[in-house]
Amino acid sequence: MSDPDTGKTPPDGVPMNGSGEHAAEPAPPVESLEAKVARLEKEKADAIDMAKRIAADFENYKRRTRKEQDDAANRGREALLKDLLPVLDNLDRALVAVSAGGTVQALGDGVRLVDKQIHAVLEKFDVKRFEALGQPFDPARHEAIQQVESEAVAPGAVATVFARGYTIGDRLLRAAMVAVAKPRASAPVIEAEVTDEDPQA
Repeated sequence: MSDPDTGKTPPDGVPMNGSGEHAAEPAPPVESLEAKVARLEKEKADAIDMAKRIAADFENYKRRTRKEQDDAANRGREALLKDLLPVLDNLDRALVAVSAGGTVQALGDGVRLVDKQIHAVLEKFDVKRFEALGQPFDPARHEAIQQVESEAVAPGAVATVFARGYTIGDRLLRAAMVAVAKPRASAPVIEAEVTDEDPQA
């Protein structure tokens, strides 16, 4: 419906005052300083409380993760030790047999059996020894403790193995302790003294 004084139709929902002018919209209530301070203090308290909860949850997560890792490590150690106990039993039997007057041959057979059992257990846990003798020296797998002259292998190759190297999966568990062959020192050349005298004279 149009305004009889102006002939204009006001926008929907906008009230008109008695003079035909648009009525001013009421101003939004002004937040008092005390209310604003109280609101900000509450927001601050809520934020601190949330941060504390997050920190507590994170600490619980770390404790839970450490416990799970410790439990897994303990289970792995227990499994390894349980598999090693029968090997120790056989070693005890070999020592008892030696004490009872067993032969050197029997002792050697017992030690070889124990060695075979130990490496079978290690392989169950993906631990394997690797050959180094005669191989080119590799600082990533070998630890050289000396150099020696050798006719059995080429210079730069492993001439002696003092301790076997082991891997676990694709990673090096322990480097092999080795001696590396070096070139043999050449024998000094003795030249005959040449004189102008005729030996037949």
